[in-house]
Amino acid sequence: MSENIQNDWRKADLSDAERAMLEYAEKLTIAPASMAEEDIQGLRVVGWTDRDILDIVLVCAYFNLRVRVVDGLGLKQTEARYDAARANRAKAAELAAVQGKELAADIWRISAELEPSQEIST
Repeated sequence: MSENIQNDWRKADLSDAERAMLEYAEKLTIAPASMAEEDIQGLRVVGWTDRDILDIVLVCAYFNLRVRVVDGLGLKQTEARYDAARANRAKAAELAAVQGKELAADIWRISAELEPSQEIST
């Protein structure tokens, strides 16, 4: 099941509570400034306690902090990591299209960073 969640959690057999948690974590990661009380209420409605919600936020924040520290220090990724990022971006675009949405604007030109022609340290 964990592989299904990692590859595409929307296709995994999840409870309403698990699905709500992953939607919340995704929104917190992608658009943190858009979080609102309704997002927290959505978690409570499916059974998450305030302590659970705090844990969800802390775990999400920790993983996002790790990524930002690595990126902020300019550490290089392996080609395999870039391949995975390209695949995930394509998958995200596909899922957004299914929902009639577009991916957020690429204001930092991250997609250009993922171009195969870029020299990468391994």
